[in-house]
Amino acid sequence: MSDQSPFETDMITLNRYVMEKGRRVKGATGELTQLLNSTLTAIKAISSAVRKAGLAHIKASQYIKQTTTEDEPSEKDALQPGRNIVAAGYALYGSATLVALSTGQGVDCFMLDPGLGEFILVEKDVKIKKKGKIYSLNEGYAKYFDPAVTEYLQKKKFPEEGTSPYGARYVGSMVADVHRTLVYGGIFLYPANQKSPKGKLRLLYECNPMAFIIEQAGGIATTGKEAVLDIKPESIHQRVPFVVGSPEDVQEYLAFVQKHQKSS
Repeated sequence: MSDQSPFETDMITLNRYVMEKGRRVKGATGELTQLLNSTLTAIKAISSAVRKAGLAHIKASQYIKQTTTEDEPSEKDALQPGRNIVAAGYALYGSATLVALSTGQGVDCFMLDPGLGEFILVEKDVKIKKKGKIYSLNEGYAKYFDPAVTEYLQKKKFPEEGTSPYGARYVGSMVADVHRTLVYGGIFLYPANQKSPKGKLRLLYECNPMAFIIEQAGGIATTGKEAVLDIKPESIHQRVPFVVGSPEDVQEYLAFVQKHQKSS
């Protein structure tokens, strides 16, 4: 028997997507396109290695910022607020390889077609739900949580108004947990605690790219005190608290934070 299904010839590949985006930008030099294409080549190489090794859920995130000088890039160029990001994305590896990418015009998802060797657009302009039903954090640190986090979790587990409790999901891979939050809604928390008062995740290369993606999808990314993308970095490896997700869920969490700030 032969496969009689039609063969799709007008697929939007990631390379085509990047070039079309570049044409819309006045004064574009093509450097961003070259950088993204180089990144895709690396992702394909990793995907091939993962399939051979039988590993799953390896993850990576990347972001690109504008530089403020024509000289060689320096540490000073990297220490910019996340608001200056022009493109960010992440890759998820497993039985299939997915890339989520934003160039500041929404979030689009691409899946690697092994037969073609190309990433194909599978979901355009992804939007996070206004409110979800899942919370995600490492509850092994519950002993050290701030009172605001403890009370918020208590409400998610034992809602007083008779609504259903939230489900708990935690992979332990920030990119995988945030991707699930993007797809299904809810909230991901890696807050500060007594053991790590400044947080654990790195601002520049962990929090900022994921915060950019979540905001582009209509969500919120915060430290509990300010928007992640508004922080002016002080060092390359600076750590910050990190809470992202559906806008109504994050706003509810922030209400608990503000409540405990007023009472302290």
